Amino acid sequence: MRILLAAVLAFVLAPVLARAEGWQTSSPEAQAMSSRELAGLVEFGIANGMDSVLVVRHGSIVAEAYYAPFAPGMKHRINSATKSVIGSLVAIALKDGRLTSVDQPVLGFFPERSFANVDERKKALRLRHLLDMTSGLDWNEPLSGAFFESFVQMERSPDWVQFVLDRPMVREPGAAFDYNSGGPHVLSAILSKVTGRSALEYAREKLFGPLGIEDVHWRHDPQGVSAGGAGLYLQPRDMARLGQLWLADGVWKGQRLMAPGWIDTVRHASVDMGLGPLLRYANLFWSEPAKGAYLAVGYDRQLIAVMPDLDVVDRCA
Repeated sequence: MRILLAAVLAFVLAPVLARAEGWQTSSPEAQAMSSRELAGLVEFGIANGMDSVLVVRHGSIVAEAYYAPFAPGMKHRINSATKSVIGSLVAIALKDGRLTSVDQPVLGFFPERSFANVDERKKALRLRHLLDMTSGLDWNEPLSGAFFESFVQMERSPDWVQFVLDRPMVREPGAAFDYNSGGPHVLSAILSKVTGRSALEYAREKLFGPLGIEDVHWRHDPQGVSAGGAGLYLQPRDMARLGQLWLADGVWKGQRLMAPGWIDTVRHASVDMGLGPLLRYANLFWSEPAKGAYLAVGYDRQLIAVMPDLDVVDRCA
């Protein structure tokens, strides 16, 4: 009962809190949504041990609930939804000319390093392969929920980038999807190379700053590289701001932040994830092209779902 009361109280207070943070709020019915259905979503969250639910339609918050011990104003560990933020920063670096193409070779960003198991396949590794989880590197991080061995080994290593790029190749880059949190971490290191600062610092200037996101924590590796695979902590309303940016094709208040076409590639993703007939992958996003929806997805149901045809952003965890 205490959890239910906390959730309902946060649900009731959400419009007042949101107005104080610059969000527009609305009754669900004013945005052609059902209060009854959204109340059912809140109840679903209670029954399934979720920590928060937030729904935005036509730019207005129509539902928001938090479940004890979570409360408004608390950051959440968004786990692998971090990857979509790294993808967005790559899109920003492309727009700004810091990167020239997703076809740039990965090893070329690290001329000062020597990596193990370098062969023609590893030399052919491009940024796009890291963005699409088709690197061809030997990696064990199944989406089935089994032990994600390679990810744990990477985080226990003294040099995460070295660990990832030392891995042998098991197939040609681009040949098949293989979930790999090491790839986005290498992309984070590449962002540091081309911008002269960490992904966190670059995001504060180019992404979080314009969106008004201030309350951020981002873990980093022993070399100070922002953890690209999973390491970002954000408040749910700030996750919704990211969703609104993606909904608007990378444009925020009339200003283009991300390279044009980036989100369109996500919406029409073609890399088969092997998780059924609908799910595809592109640019570090999960996508359902048949439904016109795409998601930033993290462990323990950390989700930012974007549904352009409905003009809806849904943050659930």
